[in-house]
Amino acid sequence: MNAPQPVLLLVVPADWSAVPEGLTELRRCLGEEYGGVLTLRMATTPLRSPIAHYCGLWDRAELRLARRDLTPRINAAFFSLAWLQLNGVS
Repeated sequence: MNAPQPVLLLVVPADWSAVPEGLTELRRCLGEEYGGVLTLRMATTPLRSPIAHYCGLWDRAELRLARRDLTPRINAAFFSLAWLQLNGVS
Protein backbone atom coordinates (compact mmCIF):
# COMPACT_ATOMS: atom_id res chain seq x y z
CA MET A 1 0.00 0.00 0.00
CA ASN A 2 1.31 3.46 -0.88
CA ALA A 3 1.90 6.03 1.84
CA PRO A 4 -0.30 9.14 1.63
CA GLN A 5 1.34 12.06 -0.15
CA PRO A 6 1.66 15.44 1.49
CA VAL A 7 -0.80 17.88 -0.05
CA LEU A 8 -0.68 21.65 -0.33
CA LEU A 9 -4.26 22.90 -0.62
CA LEU A 10 -4.08 26.47 -1.85
CA VAL A 11 -7.19 28.65 -1.69
CA VAL A 12 -6.75 31.52 -4.14
CA PRO A 13 -8.85 34.71 -4.10
CA ALA A 14 -11.34 34.75 -6.98
CA ASP A 15 -9.99 38.01 -8.41
CA TRP A 16 -6.34 36.86 -8.51
CA SER A 17 -4.57 35.49 -11.56
CA ALA A 18 -1.88 32.83 -11.94
CA VAL A 19 1.63 33.36 -13.28
CA PRO A 20 2.23 30.17 -15.32
CA GLU A 21 6.01 30.10 -14.73
CA GLY A 22 5.52 30.69 -11.01
CA LEU A 23 2.88 27.98 -10.76
CA THR A 24 5.17 25.53 -12.59
CA GLU A 25 8.01 26.31 -10.16
CA LEU A 26 5.69 25.89 -7.16
CA ARG A 27 4.56 22.46 -8.40
CA ARG A 28 8.15 21.44 -9.19
CA CYS A 29 9.48 22.38 -5.76
CA LEU A 30 6.55 20.78 -3.93
CA GLY A 31 6.89 17.54 -5.89
CA GLU A 32 10.66 17.18 -6.09
CA GLU A 33 11.61 18.45 -2.64
CA TYR A 34 8.68 17.19 -0.55
CA GLY A 35 6.94 14.50 -2.64
CA GLY A 36 3.76 16.53 -2.42
CA VAL A 37 0.96 17.51 -4.74
CA LEU A 38 -0.75 20.85 -5.24
CA THR A 39 -4.51 21.26 -5.13
CA LEU A 40 -5.96 24.65 -6.10
CA ARG A 41 -9.36 25.99 -5.10
CA MET A 42 -10.91 29.36 -5.84
CA ALA A 43 -12.25 31.21 -2.82
CA THR A 44 -15.96 31.93 -2.67
CA THR A 45 -15.54 34.79 -0.21
CA PRO A 46 -13.21 37.78 -0.43
CA LEU A 47 -9.60 37.12 0.60
CA ARG A 48 -6.61 39.42 0.81
CA SER A 49 -4.15 36.77 -0.35
CA PRO A 50 -3.92 33.01 -1.01
CA ILE A 51 -4.30 30.72 2.00
CA ALA A 52 -2.08 27.63 2.19
CA HIS A 53 -3.29 24.51 4.01
CA TYR A 54 -0.69 21.78 4.46
CA CYS A 55 -2.72 18.57 4.51
CA GLY A 56 -1.75 14.94 4.89
CA LEU A 57 1.32 13.57 6.60
CA TRP A 58 4.04 16.18 7.02
CA ASP A 59 6.93 15.66 9.41
CA ARG A 60 7.17 18.67 11.74
CA ALA A 61 10.68 19.66 10.58
CA GLU A 62 9.76 19.03 6.96
CA LEU A 63 6.66 21.22 7.31
CA ARG A 64 8.76 24.07 8.68
CA LEU A 65 11.16 23.79 5.71
CA ALA A 66 8.28 23.49 3.24
CA ARG A 67 6.66 26.67 4.52
CA ARG A 68 9.99 28.47 4.22
CA ASP A 69 10.57 27.19 0.68
CA LEU A 70 7.03 27.34 -0.69
CA THR A 71 5.75 30.66 0.69
CA PRO A 72 7.84 32.82 -1.69
CA ARG A 73 6.90 30.51 -4.56
CA ILE A 74 3.20 30.90 -3.72
CA ASN A 75 3.69 34.68 -3.73
CA ALA A 76 5.37 34.46 -7.14
CA ALA A 77 2.68 32.18 -8.61
CA PHE A 78 -0.34 34.45 -8.12
CA PHE A 79 -1.06 38.16 -8.33
CA SER A 80 -3.83 40.70 -7.99
CA LEU A 81 -4.32 43.93 -9.87
CA ALA A 82 -6.63 45.34 -7.20
CA TRP A 83 -4.07 48.04 -6.39
CA LEU A 84 -4.69 49.48 -9.88
CA GLN A 85 -8.22 50.45 -8.99
CA LEU A 86 -8.08 54.17 -8.50
CA ASN A 87 -11.20 55.14 -6.61
CA GLY A 88 -12.24 58.76 -6.90
CA VAL A 89 -9.68 59.67 -9.56
CA SER A 90 -11.12 61.59 -12.49
